[in-house]
Amino acid sequence: NDVGSGITQVFPIIVACVHHEHSILAIEQPELHIHPRIQQQIADMFITRRYEPTIFLIETHSEHLMLRILRRIEESYSNKLKNPDLEIKANEVSVVYVEPSESGEKMNQLSIDDSGDFNDEWPDGFFEEREEDLF
Repeated sequence: NDVGSGITQVFPIIVACVHHEHSILAIEQPELHIHPRIQQQIADMFITRRYEPTIFLIETHSEHLMLRILRRIEESYSNKLKNPDLEIKANEVSVVYVEPSESGEKMNQLSIDDSGDFNDEWPDGFFEEREEDLF
């Protein structure tokens, strides 16, 4: 009774990540109803589990999750990681933005450089609030 609805969302994700019988694990919005710090920890969990025989297919709108992955890429590139299990390279991550078009859905891959920065601009409407709040 004393836990929020977020625990019911994240617990199955944790169980699926430690269960080793998947070839593809598709997760839709793992960030729902959970604190931003937990979203970051989920990103770290995905990174530490990437060596398992599982491909993670994650659909998210979470800036916290995305920024944590980019941060770990940068820390790996610059040798700043305190935990070697969190090492990840840009070529191990694929970010695809899906947008509607007149001919159907259009998929755009956003490339990431070795230092954890996007080479491509985010599509309109994504993460603009962060820029407005920071500046």
